[in-house]
Amino acid sequence: MRVSPPTLETERLLLRPLVEDDAEALHRTQSDPEHMRFYPHPFSRTETEQWIARTLSSYEARGFGLLAVEDGATGEFLGNVGPTIQHVDGVDEIELGWSITPARSRQGIATEAAIACRDWVFDAIGPDRVISLILPANEPSAGVARNLGMTVWKQTIFGSVQWLHDVWRSDAVAPRERASRVPGTSARSERSPRSTPT
Repeated sequence: MRVSPPTLETERLLLRPLVEDDAEALHRTQSDPEHMRFYPHPFSRTETEQWIARTLSSYEARGFGLLAVEDGATGEFLGNVGPTIQHVDGVDEIELGWSITPARSRQGIATEAAIACRDWVFDAIGPDRVISLILPANEPSAGVARNLGMTVWKQTIFGSVQWLHDVWRSDAVAPRERASRVPGTSARSERSPRSTPT
């Protein structure tokens, strides 16, 4: 079944397809040296524009890709989160990634957005699992993965500089079971995202 990049609403957030006009706001995060310490280097403006262009190409080719994250109340651009295809150990995997502006870190935004994307991926695309590639030293991202109920599956060498990554994994489960697998939540307390195809 062909899918389209969705617009998702959570309790605090709006997730929508990225557009070229997001480059300036996204670049403020991707050029921040502290935020980008787990990447090979902070991005140039051109690299941010290329990042968005690759996402738009993924929408066209696969029907999904990273989504912009906005504050649902103010419309403030907060970052991007969502699924991409990564070639890991000879297999194409759906990876969930997240990147939220340092100005709004430690507020649970990455977790809230990633849960909405994870649930959409399992419901709309239907893979057996999703993964996240995280450097062992990247404890903030590891914390988000734990919040999603993910566990370390294996390690692999990945990326342009061939760094060792932990491969975190979450297997597909029925919607009712998802919240119970996320620490500190229950099926009643975890709000399901509303989805609007675009």
